Amino acid sequence: MLEIATVRTDADLEDMIRVQALVRPDWQPKLENLRHNLESNPDLSYFVGRLGEEPVACGFVEPWGDFSQGDLAVVPARRRRGIGSALFAEISIRARGFGKIEIQGEVQESDAESRAFFERRGFVQTGGEKAVVLELDGIEPPEVEPPKGVRIVSRAEEPDRLHEMYALAVQADEDIPGSAGRQSYERWRAMDIDRPNCLPELCFMALAEEEVVGYAFLQASGERAFHGLTATRRDWRRKGVATALKRAEIAAAKRAGFKRLLTESEERNEPMRRLNEKLGFVPAPEWSTVVMRGPLA
Repeated sequence: MLEIATVRTDADLEDMIRVQALVRPDWQPKLENLRHNLESNPDLSYFVGRLGEEPVACGFVEPWGDFSQGDLAVVPARRRRGIGSALFAEISIRARGFGKIEIQGEVQESDAESRAFFERRGFVQTGGEKAVVLELDGIEPPEVEPPKGVRIVSRAEEPDRLHEMYALAVQADEDIPGSAGRQSYERWRAMDIDRPNCLPELCFMALAEEEVVGYAFLQASGERAFHGLTATRRDWRRKGVATALKRAEIAAAKRAGFKRLLTESEERNEPMRRLNEKLGFVPAPEWSTVVMRGPLA
């Protein structure tokens, strides 16, 4: 009999990881990151579904702007048995408790089965994240070459700049197509600064006249690093700041021994997509996602 439980313990988190290993063998979350997410966000709920002792599904939900953000996954061998529907119903109950009537999540672009699951429930595509990859084995660390008057430093060197960085994250949230809007400082810090795989030596800031005018960060994941947000202050855009930050990240990833660097951009964010192409990134459709939003169950 299917039992869906709210995740409480490390054993529950480990069952989530087991499900994800079967759903996406190329990407498995780390226990310490999942634990950090739960401890730092009281509105976040993780779920695990089990048949007896066998973990067969997992998901999450949290409030995010005008809607809830969520996800669910069912191991391939256990699909088409109502497990996904039952988990979606549980997620919807929690989302409704936040006062939301819609939920948004990402589905792999190549996963037609999952897209159809949500389309049958009234979900529509609202955006997409196009993934690109840079193989690091065959390249030398690039020169950073910041624009005149700008210097690039790591967060390890300048640890007391968080509020300046957050101000740029707010601008990015307001300007990037498909963004759900402003995050609180606490939420931003928990996800982009304090998460265990967000290392200060892999986060770089651009300083002009001792003010932060841009920043970028990497998330470590085994042999891969994921390049997260690159944020540039509005009055410093199109002046080479983002290019210098990305070069600094590429060089740092290479020196740290990562094999490849992944990043993604909202499909309508043409300036960032062109920049990634200029820096040698190539499409990685197996990592691209579509953003879907629809009604609760």
